[in-house]
Amino acid sequence: MKSSRPTSSQIFVIAGAILLITALHLVTPLDSIILHEIYQRLYYIPIIAAASLFGLRWGLLASAFATIVFIPHITLQWQHVHPDYALNQYAELILFNVVGGVTGVLGDRNRRARERSERTAVELQKAYAELRETFEQLLQAERLAALGELSAAVVHEVRNPLGSIKGAVEIIGDALPSDSARREFAEIASREVDRLDRLVTEFLRFARPPDPATAAADINEIVKSVASLIEQSAGSQNVGIDCEFANDLPLVTVDSEQIKQVLLNLAINSLQVMPEGGSLQFRTARAGETVVIEVEDDGGGIDPAIAARIFDPFFTTKEKGIGLGLSTAYKIALQHDGKLSATNGVRGAIFQLTLPLAHNRVAEVETATVSH
Repeated sequence: MKSSRPTSSQIFVIAGAILLITALHLVTPLDSIILHEIYQRLYYIPIIAAASLFGLRWGLLASAFATIVFIPHITLQWQHVHPDYALNQYAELILFNVVGGVTGVLGDRNRRARERSERTAVELQKAYAELRETFEQLLQAERLAALGELSAAVVHEVRNPLGSIKGAVEIIGDALPSDSARREFAEIASREVDRLDRLVTEFLRFARPPDPATAAADINEIVKSVASLIEQSAGSQNVGIDCEFANDLPLVTVDSEQIKQVLLNLAINSLQVMPEGGSLQFRTARAGETVVIEVEDDGGGIDPAIAARIFDPFFTTKEKGIGLGLSTAYKIALQHDGKLSATNGVRGAIFQLTLPLAHNRVAEVETATVSH
C-alpha cells in the first residue's frame, strides 16, 4: 500500500524542526550535557510525526535526515571531548531509525484500517440508497398492481351499463323530431356517454396493459419518431425540440410502440408545462449495460412537495387530467425491466427512462426457455 504524501509545507516543517534541534546542539556549550540530552530526545517528535502521518517511507526519511544532520555534531565535537558519550549518541542514531520504522509500520496499519472503514461506510451508504430505491420501486409497483385490479373491477361494472344507456339514449333521440329541444339533450347525453366510455377505456388500458411485443430496436430511431409526432404541437407553442443522440448506441429489446407511448406521454407532459414556449430536449446515452433516454423541459421543475407522487395513478395537477399518463409510463418501464425516474435540472424537469441492453434481455429469455 502506498503511503500518503506530505505537502511541501509539511515537509518544510518537519525538516525545519530537525534542523532547528541540530542548531540548538551546535550553539549549546558541550558542558551543558543535560540540555544536549533534551535536544537529542526532541528529534523523536518530527520523526514520529512524519511516520504517524505519512507512513513507513516518510518515517524512515525523517529518521535518516535526523541521523545525517546529527552525525557531524557527534564526530566533530563529542568524539574528541567525550568519546564514551559519543558512543551513546551513536546508539541513539540507531534508535532514531528503529522508532521511525516501527512508527511508520503502525501508521500504515492505522491508515489502512481507516481507509477500510471509509470504504465500508461508502459501500453501506450506497447499499442503503439502492435498498431504499428498490423499496420505493416495489412499493410503487404494489400500488400500481392494487389500483390496476381495482380499475379492472370498476371497468367491468361500469362498461355494460354504459352500453345500455347509450343504446337507450340513441333510441330516444331517434324518436324525437330533429327540431326538438329534447333531441339536443339526447345528443348531449350521448356525447357524455362516449366521454365516459373513453375514460373507462383508459382505466382498462392501465389495469390490463398488453404484454410487450419485444424485438431488438434502435432507441435513437424511436426518439426521432416521437420528436416528429410532437413537432407540430411544439411549434404552435413556440417550443424548440433538440435531440442529442449517442453514436453507435446498442440495440435494446423493447416493444417499440409502448416505448413510444412512454416518451410521448413524457413529451406531452413537458409541453403542457411550457405554454409560453421554451425548449424540449431528448438525449440518449449508454450507461454500463443499460441505455438511458432523458426528456428535459424548461417548465420550472417539479414541486418537491409532490415529487414523490407524480407516478401515482390518478394523481394530477391539471384541471382536466385523470392522472394516468405518467403512471402508465412507469408501468410500461417496469414491464421492460427498466426504470423511470424524475429529477429537477437547472431549467425544468428531467425524466429519465433506463432500459437494459438487448443481449441482456435476450439472455434472460433464453434462460427462462431452457428452464422450462
